[in-house]
Amino acid sequence: MNGEIYTELSRILKNKVLLDEATRLAYSHDASIYEMVPQAIVQPKSATDIEKLVSFVSNNKTSHPSLSLTPRSAGTDMSGAAVGNSILIDMTAHMSGIEALQDKLLHVRPGTFMRDIDPYLADNNLMLGSVPASRALCTIGGMVGNNSGGEQSLRYGNTQRWVRELNVVLADGQSYTVKPLTKKELDAKMASKTFEGSLYKQIYDLIEANYDLIKNSRPKVNKNSMGYNLWDVWDRGSKIFDLTQLFAGSQGTLGVITDIKVEALPKPKHSGLLLAYLMSPKQLGDIIPIVMGHNPATFEGFDDITFNLGVKYFSTFRKQLGTKEWLKQQAWLLRSVARFRGHLPNILLMIEFEGETQQEVYDKISALHDHLAAFKLRMDVEKDETESAPFWQIRRASLALLRNKVKDKYASPFIDDMTVQPKYLPEFLPKVRKIIRKYNLPATLAGHFGDGNFHIIPLMDIENRDDQAKLEPVMRELIPIVLQYNGTMAGEHNDGMIRGPWLPAVFGDDMYQLFKHTKEIFDPQYIFNPHKKTDASWDFSMEHIRTHNNNGLIK
Repeated sequence: MNGEIYTELSRILKNKVLLDEATRLAYSHDASIYEMVPQAIVQPKSATDIEKLVSFVSNNKTSHPSLSLTPRSAGTDMSGAAVGNSILIDMTAHMSGIEALQDKLLHVRPGTFMRDIDPYLADNNLMLGSVPASRALCTIGGMVGNNSGGEQSLRYGNTQRWVRELNVVLADGQSYTVKPLTKKELDAKMASKTFEGSLYKQIYDLIEANYDLIKNSRPKVNKNSMGYNLWDVWDRGSKIFDLTQLFAGSQGTLGVITDIKVEALPKPKHSGLLLAYLMSPKQLGDIIPIVMGHNPATFEGFDDITFNLGVKYFSTFRKQLGTKEWLKQQAWLLRSVARFRGHLPNILLMIEFEGETQQEVYDKISALHDHLAAFKLRMDVEKDETESAPFWQIRRASLALLRNKVKDKYASPFIDDMTVQPKYLPEFLPKVRKIIRKYNLPATLAGHFGDGNFHIIPLMDIENRDDQAKLEPVMRELIPIVLQYNGTMAGEHNDGMIRGPWLPAVFGDDMYQLFKHTKEIFDPQYIFNPHKKTDASWDFSMEHIRTHNNNGLIK
């Protein structure tokens, strides 16, 4: 692409286009195993800027075929969806801020960090129902684009469930509002001889013509972020048509989200945590069904590698927490660890209960504690939020700890999000462990045990060709196992470049063609985030494996 096109872009979007090499390199990677150096960074200040940008790319696509747009917020995406080799849109620079809170409806811009949203909602005794472990780093736009899950997904599902309205710039360079429509409202939209009317009619016709296939293709799990959520757009029973469900999880491949309204939930009055320490992962198959029978609010866990890193490097949380809070959490954590006398458990389970009173919470914890006593586990009761805080800190920072503190290997998310119903775990997990051993992949384990959603992160020398050669055969062996148990390869981390190439294998070609058709209805020129989801290819993805030094940083 020649330099004249950037001169023109800079003229249209004055002082919002960055072209220097250092900046472009800084945006060349996200939290995945991939890297691509963009040709330009655009930092829009409004939806109008994005309309101009989309029109510019659309109008110049024929003469400059490599032009495309990749929306990006905090860059915490683990599937490679936040990197691109053309124009990258930085939503955090100016497209941020909380607009309003009306009752429980939060109006917010996509580049707003969750670390700003969390205290704002807490001051109003509210919270979001689905927030990922990276809540200290991620943004609301990334959460919607990825259809993120989190520790509360056991009860509240993924982000899509709480999205109520979106403003989106589509391929014609115009902004549109999408929200749930009645059939009468939908008919009025489809009758309109406009670009928008055509989109509504094409998507409605596609879903109606393939209704049973689409509904039956939904993975039989509590959470899924693979494919496009066609099964949640139109329901014949409720007669509600809701395009927010299609954009949630679309990873910026259908348009650019510029404004978000999500429903918040009442914050629980009291909570407490039961920590159960397992000396062997083989105990999980028996313990998980018992825990689920007690209806916990959340059910999380992580392995000894993560726990050890969290304890060893708890000082890294000092700036984030503030010295006073950090000292309090560290003291509580060290008192707990001291009782192990140097022998940390293989897996730590975090089982949280909520209630109207502290006594109600304690009674729930005590009942599960008694039920698990037969396993002769070491268990600790953290009766309130203060006592449980350091353990949540470690769980939420698990990937960051691996990335920053394991010096000779790179934490490589590619089988990091498999999800099956918890009842299948006694059969499923041993089969997964067998494949990991077969390919000699040291791996850490953390995740949402109550959802059957596991983050298995291999520690690899990702620059090494031999290690790279393991990626494809491991995926080929794991997919049939996941499908055997009606699961999904991505409960909350989405497709991007890592799972996009495997959509036909997971959903079958008929459903994949519907996904592809959906992409082409909204983006016939393929200007929105190419090489992700339906147009991802394994060869392209493998050509863009990131390089790193021993600190996990880009060279």
